[in-house]
Amino acid sequence: MPEKKSSYVKNGRLGEVLALIQVLAYDRNTSRSEAGLKDELKEKPESENSWINLAKNHPELFRVREEQGAIDRVSLVSRYILPHTTENGKKVRPPLDTSVVNKLIEVAIELHDRERKHAERWKIFIPMLVAAISASAAITAALISKT
Repeated sequence: MPEKKSSYVKNGRLGEVLALIQVLAYDRNTSRSEAGLKDELKEKPESENSWINLAKNHPELFRVREEQGAIDRVSLVSRYILPHTTENGKKVRPPLDTSVVNKLIEVAIELHDRERKHAERWKIFIPMLVAAISASAAITAALISKT
């Protein structure tokens, strides 16, 4: 199975994930639609074509509800699992504690840093490849000049 390229390594992705965490952690509403996220964040994400798709690429943090005939909605997994009360027929969950939000932000940053390092790991092989090619060329040249 081919390795899936991580979505954390896309330009601008970390900042967008952090913004989405904060909106979904502190807002009165547990989940938000695409229109609600665009309204709150004042733009669509640059690293993805929608906030819904961005959330789908990060199931470690976000839950996306896609139901036939309903508006797609995004919530934080950690907030969605909290106990809820019902107001006007809607489930209401309390905002997350600041310490939990800080931990989610730390996790997102750590995942981003790990994936950046993993994506850049191949760069150490370029100098070794150049050295091997140069050494092979020098040996070949030496062998040709002896004959």
